[in-house]
Amino acid sequence: MPVVSDAVQLEKIACPLCQATEYRHYLTGRDVAMGVPGTFQLVTCRSCRHIYMNPRPTLETLAACYPSGYGPHRSQEHGDGCSVDQSKDSKSESQAASSNTSQPWYLRSFVRSIPGLKRLYRWLSDTRSTVLPAAPDEGSRALELGCGTGQFLESLKAVGWNCEGVELVTAAAEQARGRGFEIHEGTLESAQFSDNSFDAAFAWHVLEHLPDVRSSLIELHRVLKPQGLLACSMPNVGCWEPYVFGGNWYLWEWPRHLHFFNPARLQRLLEETGFEEIRIEHQRNSLNVVGSLGLLLRRMFPNSRLAARILEFPNRPTMWGQLAMAPFAIVMAWLHQGGRITVTARCRKNSTSGEQP
Repeated sequence: MPVVSDAVQLEKIACPLCQATEYRHYLTGRDVAMGVPGTFQLVTCRSCRHIYMNPRPTLETLAACYPSGYGPHRSQEHGDGCSVDQSKDSKSESQAASSNTSQPWYLRSFVRSIPGLKRLYRWLSDTRSTVLPAAPDEGSRALELGCGTGQFLESLKAVGWNCEGVELVTAAAEQARGRGFEIHEGTLESAQFSDNSFDAAFAWHVLEHLPDVRSSLIELHRVLKPQGLLACSMPNVGCWEPYVFGGNWYLWEWPRHLHFFNPARLQRLLEETGFEEIRIEHQRNSLNVVGSLGLLLRRMFPNSRLAARILEFPNRPTMWGQLAMAPFAIVMAWLHQGGRITVTARCRKNSTSGEQP
């Protein structure tokens, strides 16, 4: 059972993007996932139309919003759908097929003999949820913001990066250190990195958790080298899901998600904070639809075992379940209606002056 603190305090704020103080009520909800007590409100800025939590948890009590059983700190799984260099696949899979008695079904000899089946499986199971580029040079440095237990740092290391992480929650940071990584416990700002420190920065489902997302993006711009890569992901409030599920949308995640973006507002913010070559891809992922159905069912039938089983699926999805939902997820992504988006951008600055936005 998660350990929940009752010490979360809230404070009223101006819009984190434009500092306007006028807003209108958008939605109210409670933390049905981890049981953090209280009622939380989302508002829409009347000036820039940004959707944000107001009042929000104070900086001093923000960590209490992440109980000990919080999923990403338990077993962080960034890896589904990574875009990686597949040049070594044949050799590694041959070794796995000959030495591992519990290899994936698509490595078994009778399945491998079916032309195109493995390629089809990979295409269906590629959710486009993260990117994993190979390090361009031997000394290339990467930073993961909100690194959790360090699983994605392991993936970065495997493709040649010298990597570090930033993590707010002590227990998760300690697990990442146990993997041998340098972890800065606290915020990006408190880590106090030097200018132009990193060739790439990754933030998977992190920006929506940051109290001052504009300042954090400016700080990422400062610590990235000219043309450094920024890769991140987040919920897409501009898709059909929040309109259909309302307060039962799985990705509201009160009170941990403090901001919600649609692609247009996100692109504008990235441009304003010094990034260019912005590419936004809709993930081929429908797990949040399943989770939303589970929340809706639990609201109607609080003691439903079926609702509990459905809500467990997004945390531990079965391969066959994901494959069955893949066609629907692919169509939604093609229509630019995916509930989650993956973003890449390049740091725009003068290479000699390190000019900031």
